[in-house]
Amino acid sequence: MATSIEIEAKALLTREDYEKILNYFSLDVSDGFIQKNYYIDTENRDLRKLGLSLRIRKLNGYVMTLKLPMAEGLLEKSQNLLRDQFDLFQQNQVFPEGDISDFIESLYIKPQDLKIIASLSTLRIEKQYEDLTLAIDENRYGDNQDYEIEMEATSLKRAKALLEKICQEVGIPYRENFESKQKRAMNALSQKTK
Repeated sequence: MATSIEIEAKALLTREDYEKILNYFSLDVSDGFIQKNYYIDTENRDLRKLGLSLRIRKLNGYVMTLKLPMAEGLLEKSQNLLRDQFDLFQQNQVFPEGDISDFIESLYIKPQDLKIIASLSTLRIEKQYEDLTLAIDENRYGDNQDYEIEMEATSLKRAKALLEKICQEVGIPYRENFESKQKRAMNALSQKTK
């Protein structure tokens, strides 16, 4: 299992802001790639109650990632999955064995109670900016669509400063985004079921 720390700043965009950023950097949607995220929890949202998030990302294979909050950023524990493992979980709720399953059990959550709750597709376009990578995203989940930019850095202060600088250069407002893609997808699902 791979472990890493993710520190990123995010800003929400309007469709017009999104197009301005693409034009500013001379980019087009054909420069992007599609990634699909499947968000996992129990019916009672036991992981969410603990402040944890779990997803499987499909992009050149399948990677399951558990995110745990830290003072700054998130600790990510990732595990590669085979297509068969993903299919077995998606279709029959057989959670893949491994370090993430063991960790979840240590929290007194039964892996067999976990299931895919929501999904989100992202058209991501990446652009080198200074010495980092800017991610320009168009997200679709359920009947919803939104746009955002993300910047990962070694500190939240630096990531946020670079996003603010980009917005200023492009001539758009900086709207800091504190909600993860998973939270937005899950909230949209909750709204739909009311």
